[in-house]
Amino acid sequence: MADTGMLLNFDLGDAPLKRQVKYTGGRWRDRKHAQRSANKDRDGPLSGSNSTPLPNDRRDHKPSDDERAGDDERPTKRQRTHGDARGHSRPDTSSRSLSYMTGKLPPGSISTAPRHGTQNAKPGGVTSRLFTSNPTPKTVFEDPVEEVEPAKPSNAPLSDEAENFHALGLSRRIAQHLSAKLEMKAPTSIQKNTIPQLVKEDSDAFLQAETGSGKTLAYLLPIVQRIMALSQHEDGTSTAVQIHRDSGLFAIVLAPTRELCKQIAMVLEKVLRCAPWIVSTIVIGGESKKSEKARIRKGVNILIATPGRLADHLLNTKVLDVGTVRWLVLDEGDRLMEMGFEDELKSIVGKIREDALKESNKEGVKFDTLPQRRVTVLCSATMKMNVQKLGEISLQDAIHVTAAKADNEEGNATETNDAVFSAPSQLKQSYMIVPAKLRLVTLIALLKASFARKGSVMKAIVFISCADSVDFHFDLLRSTPAQPPSPDEMSLTTNTVADAAYITSPANPAITLLKLHGSLKQPVRTSTLASFHMSKDPCVLITTDITSRGLDVPSVDLVIEYDPAFSVDDHVHRIGRTARAGRPGKAALFIQPGCEEGYINLLNSATSAVAESYESTLQKGFLSPVTLPKIEKGSEAPILVSDRQSPNSRAEALQLHVEQRLLASEKEGKSKLLDQARQAFRSHIRAYATHVREERSCFDITQLHLGHTAKSYGLREAPGGIGGGPSRRTFKPGHNHKPSAQKHAAKSDDRDERSVDRRADHDEIGTADDDAARRMRMKMMQATNAAGEFNIG
Repeated sequence: MADTGMLLNFDLGDAPLKRQVKYTGGRWRDRKHAQRSANKDRDGPLSGSNSTPLPNDRRDHKPSDDERAGDDERPTKRQRTHGDARGHSRPDTSSRSLSYMTGKLPPGSISTAPRHGTQNAKPGGVTSRLFTSNPTPKTVFEDPVEEVEPAKPSNAPLSDEAENFHALGLSRRIAQHLSAKLEMKAPTSIQKNTIPQLVKEDSDAFLQAETGSGKTLAYLLPIVQRIMALSQHEDGTSTAVQIHRDSGLFAIVLAPTRELCKQIAMVLEKVLRCAPWIVSTIVIGGESKKSEKARIRKGVNILIATPGRLADHLLNTKVLDVGTVRWLVLDEGDRLMEMGFEDELKSIVGKIREDALKESNKEGVKFDTLPQRRVTVLCSATMKMNVQKLGEISLQDAIHVTAAKADNEEGNATETNDAVFSAPSQLKQSYMIVPAKLRLVTLIALLKASFARKGSVMKAIVFISCADSVDFHFDLLRSTPAQPPSPDEMSLTTNTVADAAYITSPANPAITLLKLHGSLKQPVRTSTLASFHMSKDPCVLITTDITSRGLDVPSVDLVIEYDPAFSVDDHVHRIGRTARAGRPGKAALFIQPGCEEGYINLLNSATSAVAESYESTLQKGFLSPVTLPKIEKGSEAPILVSDRQSPNSRAEALQLHVEQRLLASEKEGKSKLLDQARQAFRSHIRAYATHVREERSCFDITQLHLGHTAKSYGLREAPGGIGGGPSRRTFKPGHNHKPSAQKHAAKSDDRDERSVDRRADHDEIGTADDDAARRMRMKMMQATNAAGEFNIG
């Protein structure tokens, strides 16, 4: 039979076949260039062309697992280059403006070449380049000048032997108790100027002093002294009449946060050990109202409260009689106004002044030694006098008391404007200009260098802008236990206190890591703060601004502002957690190159900081090998850091390790850490846009590189959904989130925690001529509960 088919003759040649690669994602122009490069490699080099492949630009193409495994066979994308004056080729930066909006990394930021000095690195794996494409800072770094002699502490107790508490008008019983039991030999400057005024006079007072100078005792001691005088003679002997807990409520102390209320109560409890017949108690949100009512019913002489809970008790607790109240103390008064407690304060002041002042109690005891009018004491470290509403609400004929003097002019406490405050003179402050990509490794290097010597730093506090970011950094820096704790071993601090990783050293092989923010339940917050107080080992507390006001934690040697404060006032309060009562301390501030460098000019009016290079911090922190914890079980082996690596190589290996941890958790279906990183990034960007209006030019979100910022969270590209509102917030399946329950929580007495968490509204409340962003935040404040969209502490 004749063959009617067609004979095909193909010459395949001797060259091996190469599979076709289809490029997806990214921009059309990048895909076109990559396809042309692949065609050139397949067809052979053209005459006069350079056949050497250039570094890949992978910012718009996310490789899959199969592509990453077969990276050796895949043709590489060609990066567009152009020559400079010397004939050298450099990456094209025409897409830099687009990268700020999309969060994609610029050319050269990611490479597929294996790193030197890392073992078990996957061939073709994506490696971050931390030291390329970083902006150049404008600040000129000068050589540090060594001080000839340390600065004299400005908030230490007075050294003059003639200055003692008895000379200020306090009884010998109190003075001896302070000296013998509390080891307080002499008062501070603010105590010296305040105690005689409040003991002898009945006028209102406005106290101004730097942090850590003893303002709490400055107003507590006169109150205790005058109440004790009802039961004692001038010589300290007891009278026939003795005050007890049912004699009446004489003083109310208001503080903005629960932690500060507990600290005031703890200080007052120590003072009242010399007068056990005087009873104090505390009422705050998050505690049982029933037990609080029972304590009030039994009787109390001094009450410490948050404004939200006290306003609730004044309305609903009939046994709370304020007719005998002589003192109303507003601690951290500026913070009370900033957190939106104006309505509660008006209600409290109006309720106290509503009834006539009682001159005796139901038992007929006359209050001769107590003030014959209601005295209001307003105190703060950075009280700006433009908060005139609070003065109009509470103060009448007030005297202005500072650490230097006391002015008795009427109304002086509401007419001074924008007083400038300084940090303690013995506090050593520095700021580091750190590019966004290097923020995480620089933070770890700073902590590692701080704990490199035993006893050099015992306790450190790291301030971060929002609660989501606190959760992520805590879970990232904690040491993963070999086995999760059983239900019987679970405690209140199981998820807030853990052993630290990355920052340990041979001198301090065990460092405790803690976290604290306003979204935690009150018992957890109390237990965590107590653990930080009582810890005898080196420890690091990662927290929001909830711990920036008034808290006195012993042995805090270092304060790190990883995210700059939302205002200069908050900055002064943050660094005031160290160098207290004459002790030395250090504070470090992280800022980014560019517009944020102008923030230093604003700080110079209140503090004095020295510029330091982040490179020197990396050199100190990564001078010794970094011990990296194991990645989750079943994933690849961790990167081994060689002794021959340089500090910069160790920093890159650490960054790669963090990124692999996040990817490994996603591959195993346990993407908790990865989800935390994405949510923390979104909350951080939203919080970045909430600086006060006067400082917003220094924190311009349009100049923030989203891609580089994402690298500081271990992400290889910026996640979306940054502009999502409250309706886009997702909830865990299986949880019942009823709108009625949320509405009830928003109206509950938990106002103090809700206001603390909404840090985004700081210094924005009460400003009439703000922009649309402020109005959006105000709507969100009214619509969401304590764990709202921003979740900012």
